[in-house]
Amino acid sequence: MNMGLPTNLSHPAAQHGRRQVPLSGMCQPARSLHTGGEQEQQVLEQLKNVIDPDLHQDIVSLGFVQNLTIREGVVSFDLVLTTPACPVKDKFKKDCTDLIKQLPWVKDVKLTLSSQHRPAGGGQKVENSQTGLKDVKRIIAVSSAKGGVGKSTVAVNLAFSIAKLGGKVGIFDADIYGPSLPTMVGVENPRVVRSQTNEERIAPLHYQDVKLMSYGFTAKARGGQASIMRGPMVASTVHQLLAFTDWGELDYLVLDFPPGTGDIQLTICQQVNIDGAVIVTTPQKLSFVDVVRGIEMFDTLNVPIVALVENMSYFDCSCGTRHFPFGEGHSQKISDQYGTPSAVVLPIHSSLSASSDSGTPFAMRGDEEKDATPTALREGFEMLASNVVQELSRLGAGGFEAPIVEFEETSRKFIVRPLQGEVVEWTCEQLRERCQAAKSPPPCTKSTGPKAITPKGRYAVEIQWNDQHVSIFPYKVLKAGPQ
Repeated sequence: MNMGLPTNLSHPAAQHGRRQVPLSGMCQPARSLHTGGEQEQQVLEQLKNVIDPDLHQDIVSLGFVQNLTIREGVVSFDLVLTTPACPVKDKFKKDCTDLIKQLPWVKDVKLTLSSQHRPAGGGQKVENSQTGLKDVKRIIAVSSAKGGVGKSTVAVNLAFSIAKLGGKVGIFDADIYGPSLPTMVGVENPRVVRSQTNEERIAPLHYQDVKLMSYGFTAKARGGQASIMRGPMVASTVHQLLAFTDWGELDYLVLDFPPGTGDIQLTICQQVNIDGAVIVTTPQKLSFVDVVRGIEMFDTLNVPIVALVENMSYFDCSCGTRHFPFGEGHSQKISDQYGTPSAVVLPIHSSLSASSDSGTPFAMRGDEEKDATPTALREGFEMLASNVVQELSRLGAGGFEAPIVEFEETSRKFIVRPLQGEVVEWTCEQLRERCQAAKSPPPCTKSTGPKAITPKGRYAVEIQWNDQHVSIFPYKVLKAGPQ
């Protein structure tokens, strides 16, 4: 008999009526696929050896291959991606080409990479064809519950790093009181004007093909006037500036949230479809206490955390010693506890602050400057961009598979039922031993059991025990079973 504490977690977007982009892995299911003939079947069999790294299925079964034709030994087809910023697109292309060329009758392979057309809808929760967000595919929030952690630096370089992957990207500075985008991205003649395509909207500014908007670009802010507003007015101003900017077609829009968990953050999350959030922190204990607040805010608003960034983690001395001025951080521990799919650590380096102050994003430094750039910093932003893009594609494809977690009173065991795979059982003692809470759990007794089992975001579950202890377990830990 079940205790009546099941947690059946279907995709949260479906539960709350959020917009979903119908994707499959990194690509859209086939619209047109010619399968007639022995040669076509041989090509498809070869392509079945190319496996999607996220969904772990072959690209033919997932419907990635479209418009396959063969003429006089020349094989042509489309590989339709969910995003032009797909970080594995070059590997897909090379693997497909090499495998098809193994067929003795093949003379040439013509593979066209493309991305899916955006379905009807928009980034606005309330459908409104007039909103400037209607052609934005995905929206990413970059947030920190505490100021001074380098959130804006991370947001700007995330946006430009995704653009380097091939995506159409915009960045919105949501901080009215202290806008930083005009300083960090130097734009010639930074004036806000009406859009040429729609007079009811304002035109974003541009830098290296990335679209920009900030309150700091407005005439009032450029005139040096302070922004003196109450919270509700600030939230309304931010939303109007965001929704009435003519963003056009974007693959990704990065929102640089102000620090904290107040009116602006709540208003944007309630009125705009945020597809994922990146939380920025530093190694200090106080900062990590605030990280939990940020995670819980997005959890309440049903926004998945797609990455955690520990900024200013360390610096490498010229003598070869690595120093941790703020102490060794806990980003990996928090990532493991909450099941966050990605934790990126960024070092301290003068080149990063120099780039921000000069108006040239660090991610856009030229090849001639790379020798003076710390490899860990450059690769950190590249990894962050790649991880965020892949996780958003996985979530959009329905690649998120939360198991059913319930407690069986008769056996005194937790039963974990994945959508695919074997059922896993845990005793109370086994789970308590794996608890990573800051406060150690008291010893288990025969009466120890759960009072409630509730989801924590999309990646973890919280167990409230009847002895007042609280544990959080990532689904990946529960599905793996006791070791």
